[in-house]
This record gives sequence, structure tokens and C-alpha cells, in this order.
Amino acid sequence: MVLAAMSSEYLHVAKTLARGALLGLSASIKPGGLHRLAPGRNYDEVLCNIVSSIDFIVEALEQGDRIRRGEQALTSIDLGRLLSSTIRESLRFCTGVHPQYTLPLVVGSLSIGLSGVESILEESSKFKKALDLVNSISKWSSIKQVIDSLKIAGREDMYEHLSNLGYTQLALVQAGVNFNDIYRALGSRWRSFLLIESREALVFTYLKKLSELYRKYESLENSSVALYMELIRQHLAPDLASKAQKAEECGYMSTPECSKLMLELDIALRRSGRSFEWASEVVTVAAAFASFEGLK
Repeated sequence: MVLAAMSSEYLHVAKTLARGALLGLSASIKPGGLHRLAPGRNYDEVLCNIVSSIDFIVEALEQGDRIRRGEQALTSIDLGRLLSSTIRESLRFCTGVHPQYTLPLVVGSLSIGLSGVESILEESSKFKKALDLVNSISKWSSIKQVIDSLKIAGREDMYEHLSNLGYTQLALVQAGVNFNDIYRALGSRWRSFLLIESREALVFTYLKKLSELYRKYESLENSSVALYMELIRQHLAPDLASKAQKAEECGYMSTPECSKLMLELDIALRRSGRSFEWASEVVTVAAAFASFEGLK
């Protein structure tokens, strides 16, 4: 009965994280980024990736909690298997693989279980210590397993990005590379990885910002749109920045009139070829952890 209760608790937390991620992903309209009204199949692929990762989020929570309670040693964690299995599950069930959305959720869940926190923000030092411990794992075979899984899953872009930065098998053996180094390297292009990179620990920055926005917009979905707009605003041309300012003053997606401004901005950005997928990634992962904080 106790084990059943614990498993139920892990599943509840995993569902909370997944729900937040799906709210952040679905929040519309995110001009120039990924949202449910955007053309193309990427939205469906990412949604599938998040749903297919729930079992591994549960496993990460459970393993972290076992270590915290002294039932399992940190050195016994096969992080390479856990992350590569998450990637392979997306490959198995989805038409495309997007680790920048799923791996941060699994690593964050492992840190939540290990730290035992009920709030990442209110118990930030405990969560940061746990994240540091998880990220310090430097078993080269585990890291290689994840990198190889990226190539097998069709993410040659991520594989080649790491190779170009010097993360080859020889480097993994000789240089004592750890998972934090891998997240920082991937984060230079797929910025959602920087939320779990423990030196910068941007998870705290974005959680604080979402909490502030939540007091104004009173929903995680609207707060996610507002965070997204703050992230891309400095990258907009003056005329589009003016449109973004009007959309903010109107309240983004709060009324049909505001939504029309956002749609016009979205169309203009797509016609110009501008893409801010990185901001969608950041918002989706941040919203997952914000849901754990109690934002709805």
C-alpha cells in the first residue's frame, strides 16, 4: 500500500509537469514560434514527445527520491540510459524527436526527487544542490549513449553540434566531461537546455518571471505568452516591435482584438522568415516547472 501511494505521488507530479509543459506549448499565439495554430507538424510532434516522456519523468522522480532516502546510491543512476530511453521513446511513437523539450523535464524531475522540494523557488538552494549533483555525473559511456541516441533518432544536427564543439568519444574519455558541459553546449543553440545547466541555473530566472507575470495575467497560458513576447522583443525590427508594444498594451490574447494583433505579428514574422523556436522551447520547459510551483 505504501509503494502504491508513492507511485501515485510520482505520477501526480509527472502529470503536473506534463500539464504545465503542454500549457506552455499550446499557449497561442506566439508570433514566429511554435503554438497550436502554427502551420506545419512540429506542434503535433512536440506534443507527442512530451506525452511519451511521462513514464521517464516518473522514473526520474522515483530514482531521485530513493537516493534522497538512502535506498539507492547516486553512483547507481544510469542517467545515460534514462535520457537515451526518453529519446528512443519519442522516436518510437512520434514522427519527429525533440529532446530540447523532454530531456530538461527528465533531468529536472530527477533533481526534484533528489532534493525533495515542494517548491523550486522557495527551496532553491536544495534544488540547486541536487541539480549540481545530477549534472556532475561524468561517466563517459553514459554521455556517449545519449549523444549516440541523438544521431540514431535523426537529430544529426544536435550530434554534429556537439562534435563541432569537440565533444567526441576521445574528448569524453580524456577531458572528464560531465552532463552539465553537454547541456551548456546544446544550450548554445537549443536554449531550453540552459534551464537545467546548473552554473547559470536559468530555471530560477524564468520561474521568477513567470510568477511575476502570473500575478498580472492570472493564468499560466497567458503568462507563457507574455514571457515569450519578452524574450523575442529585443530581436524584432522597429516596426514589428511597435506592433508587439500595442499587443502588450492590449493584453496579448485577452480579447479577440488583442488576438488579432498577435496573429498579424505572427504572419509578418513568418513572411519575413524569422523564427523564434528557441523561445517556444524555453517557455514550454519553464511552464512545466511553473506548474509544479502551483501556477495554473
